[in-house]
This record gives sequence, C-alpha cells and structure tokens, in this order.
Amino acid sequence: MANDYPGQIARIEIDESAAICVEQIDDEITIAIASVVGVHFQVTAEQALELCRALAVAAENAAKSRVRVES
Repeated sequence: MANDYPGQIARIEIDESAAICVEQIDDEITIAIASVVGVHFQVTAEQALELCRALAVAAENAAKSRVRVES
C-alpha cells in the first residue's frame, strides 16, 4: 500500500484485470474500480470512514468463517 499523499493512497490488485485505487487530494477522495469497464466516484471523508468500517467488519467475519471451515 502506497502513501504518496497527495495522490494515490493505495492500489489493491484483485486479479490480472481488475484493481481498486484510492486517491486523495486535499478533501477529495476518489475511489476507482479499474477493470474492463472502469468506475470512478468521489466520497466524503465520512463516507470513506463508513466504507472502511464496513470492509473491516466483512473481513473479520470472513476470517472467522474461514477458521470455522478449516477446523
């Protein structure tokens, strides 16, 4: 994960043909889903925090589920 503020904060590779990019300049946060068809949208700081929290909860639930399946 890069932290080249201002600019690209992170580029998360999903597979060979898709990635999620997060960029920030001042108070503008842009999330880009780059694939065959790219999608770009801007979010507020509050929305970005809500997205982070939601992803953290989902990741924690997935990790717990994986542990149960492997046990």
